Amino acid sequence: MNPLITLAASTRPHDGPAAGVPVRPIEAGDLPELIRMYAHAYADVPVPSDDGSPEWILALFDGVHGRLVPGASLVTIHTDGSLTAAIITTDAPPGTKGGGEAFIAELITRPEHRRQGLAEELLRHCMQALHAMGRSTVAVSVDSANAAAMALYLSRDFRRLTDDSDSDGDND
Repeated sequence: MNPLITLAASTRPHDGPAAGVPVRPIEAGDLPELIRMYAHAYADVPVPSDDGSPEWILALFDGVHGRLVPGASLVTIHTDGSLTAAIITTDAPPGTKGGGEAFIAELITRPEHRRQGLAEELLRHCMQALHAMGRSTVAVSVDSANAAAMALYLSRDFRRLTDDSDSDGDND
């Protein structure tokens, strides 16, 4: 697996055109479909989660990696009512390198719905919600080989945190 890079950004609002897709907060009833979407999204690559399985989504909902931030954890909806993409945002877990006030734990798009601006739309809504909540920063860890994710976050003014921000010396 490639090393993870931690990026952080201000949640200040960014101007930009909306994609015009329906976005709503994640609901508890979305959990089964989120698990299927996660498994489908990572079917052809090594899963980047802590334990390498869709159980990662369950752990996020259970608060294992920080408390879910309602209003900043969102999904996009297809015209048939199915979920097409999701962003799961948590309070920054204790000891998180970079220590943003919020942490994007997962941003996934069904493979057949990629390249439609869904992830960018979710990220825009998430950052606006966090800003409205008074949270000034957000962090995310990205697989260094995931060029699409890196380009998305860098386009939204995320910046790489330096290694010396990790005072305990571990590399997680």
